[in-house]
Amino acid sequence: MIKNIIKGIKQYYPVSDDSINVLAQYFTKQQLPKNHLLTKPGVRDNYVYFIEQGCSRTFLFIDGKEVTNWFSKEGDVTFSSNSLYHRTAGFEYIQLLEDSLIYRLSIETLNKLYSENIEIVNWSRVIHQEVLLKMQTLRLDRLSLSAKDRYEKFLSENPDLFNRVNLGFIASYLGMTQPHLSALRAEMRF
Repeated sequence: MIKNIIKGIKQYYPVSDDSINVLAQYFTKQQLPKNHLLTKPGVRDNYVYFIEQGCSRTFLFIDGKEVTNWFSKEGDVTFSSNSLYHRTAGFEYIQLLEDSLIYRLSIETLNKLYSENIEIVNWSRVIHQEVLLKMQTLRLDRLSLSAKDRYEKFLSENPDLFNRVNLGFIASYLGMTQPHLSALRAEMRF
């Protein structure tokens, strides 16, 4: 039923099956189409989303241009940061990149479970610290690695995303233009 979600949870912390069942009993299943927006800027969202099938990107507009700053896929959790952490309106869009099977959980319920279940709290703490470290690494990579090196690192870390995600979204995520990324790809084939 939620095997990718369970695998995703357990990759970060050894949550027991009993605790996963407690969490899952509050899930609401959603089959959503490609391009559906889970969150929008200026809106306080009330849910976190667990991805069983499909993938998404988080993006925002900077100087009128879409800037992709995160990808999520099977087993991942995605959400509006401001909505989860501060219960205020978010600043980002979360767009599904494929027809997707999502399970949503209300933030209110998640916070209640934090007060009742130490395994769920610890899983959440670990996943958030890992995401923080990944964000720091992404920032340092943009400052210290060449565009080619960033592209090669993305390929090695995300081989399953490359054929699923629009090249323009990947270019934006890597901090380059799509023509530049296309040129790098062509150069690397020879």
